Amino acid sequence: MYSGISTICKKHLDADLNKADSRRVSGYNLPMEKFNIFLSHITVESTLADALQKHMARDFIGLVNVFVSSDHLSIPVGKKWLEELTAALKRANLHLILCSPEATERPWIQFEAGAAHLRGIPIVPLFHKGMTGAKLRVPLSEYEGFDICDAKGLTSLYVIIAKALGSDLPDIDFEEFASEMTSIEAVYLKQQSLAILEATTEPIVERIPNPKAVCLSSHQFTNLGFENQLQIVLNAFPAAVPHQRIYSSAELRKAVSSDQKFEILHIAAYVCPRTGDVYFSDVDVNSGRAVSTDPDMLKADVLASLLEEAEVKLVVIGSCDSIALAVTLVNMCHVVAARDMVSPMMMAAWVEAFYGKLPKTSLSQALGFAQKVSQAPMRFYAKQSGKIDLMFTLAADSAELSSQI
Repeated sequence: MYSGISTICKKHLDADLNKADSRRVSGYNLPMEKFNIFLSHITVESTLADALQKHMARDFIGLVNVFVSSDHLSIPVGKKWLEELTAALKRANLHLILCSPEATERPWIQFEAGAAHLRGIPIVPLFHKGMTGAKLRVPLSEYEGFDICDAKGLTSLYVIIAKALGSDLPDIDFEEFASEMTSIEAVYLKQQSLAILEATTEPIVERIPNPKAVCLSSHQFTNLGFENQLQIVLNAFPAAVPHQRIYSSAELRKAVSSDQKFEILHIAAYVCPRTGDVYFSDVDVNSGRAVSTDPDMLKADVLASLLEEAEVKLVVIGSCDSIALAVTLVNMCHVVAARDMVSPMMMAAWVEAFYGKLPKTSLSQALGFAQKVSQAPMRFYAKQSGKIDLMFTLAADSAELSSQI
């Protein structure tokens, strides 16, 4: 029954099984300690992690506690966030890793896997997006992994958890479970196809003289170390052109309804990696959930409609990894978004380099320069109506720029 489990996993799972037995023999009607699972994943794959978390909690009738490493609105905001992550790593009895080609290259995935290895707990890679054990690098390649879009792979995962609990294998439809995972993965693959890493042909350059920039943020977010970003954005363009900061959905709606036009929107606010919703009101920095029962926020599609009305040309999402928002906005403008969790310090370096170059060069050149200077993992999503680059110029520089293109 357990032939698919590697030697490394067997040793640690046998130890966990002995612990489970000791918890049960002390008497009945006593609360059983939950089996803690740490599920490591990249933010853009949050929906897949959510589905696994939901299934495991339900299928093992509440006997497992699954910590998802980037719950709801994750972003590294300092000591509290790191302490929560560290505590979950210390509690874990089993470490699962969602392994896609992109995820296995991320520093946080390696960091969390290293912590599990040092603790000596079982590590199980969960493959998707075409990843296989043969494609994994050392040391993850040393662990037995399973394909979560395959019924046999999911069965093998549940066998590991059931053995650690000392319970029977849950009586569920693994084919249906695998089909759900495949459907979620299909959405990711469609979103990923929108990422334009290299232009295969020379793009058309659209010049935008004296652009107006708007910074969308929240008071809580600026207090967490992003205040300097906003000022850098606004300082990048001449004072003669009006710029503004917006701290609520009402302010943005008012600006658009009064026929204000702006070409650049910089978002430094919490963005949900699952839905793309933008939050203006406070969120809990540990769970990432809104503090208020009636939070001030904008749905991704509502924000897209407002920005289309304002004739926005470029949106920069400088807060977190949210492909969900990017793919919603990319139908009406170019989007630049972080593809990983980025610290305030790294993002500040990227913002300074990017907006320092933007009024002097094309968008693609500014992106390339900022990437080299800061190493921030920013990704460009081109507007889906064609290959058009942007040139945000100042009036005094128009003649010089024309000679360069």
